[in-house]
Amino acid sequence: MSPLFLDAIALTHRPDLDVLFLRWPQPVYAFTVKEVYQQVLELAKDTNARYWLFDIRSRGPLLKEDMAWLMESYYPTLHGQLGQIAHVAYLVSPAHAKDPETRTSVAEMRQQPWFGQGADFEVFTSETEALHWLKKCQLIEIEQ
Repeated sequence: MSPLFLDAIALTHRPDLDVLFLRWPQPVYAFTVKEVYQQVLELAKDTNARYWLFDIRSRGPLLKEDMAWLMESYYPTLHGQLGQIAHVAYLVSPAHAKDPETRTSVAEMRQQPWFGQGADFEVFTSETEALHWLKKCQLIEIEQ
């Protein structure tokens, strides 16, 4: 599939890896977080992609209301929309990974009832490590 570009955001599915990539190379204000994540969901439905890599190193932190929407509306409904768990690898900058607010948000997300049911995620500072984790998730599901 050719990439979908939303302003400066690239959304692609790589069938050879069975991974949906969202590259958010800079802060983008033309689209809301909700619009971007809805596009991710639409492409995931079209391609049956449940392994996602979100490169948000240059996006910057989310507003509190966007984070609340992700935790309370978006992720809780994924299983119902996709029929199976979505595995999300977040690629962040080292500074973002060490940020106390980011660490708190990650801990809060892991406490949500949908975590491990409709979606799970890990945070990485290396794309290679993120792809290895997604491949591990794929292999675990094949073995089950």
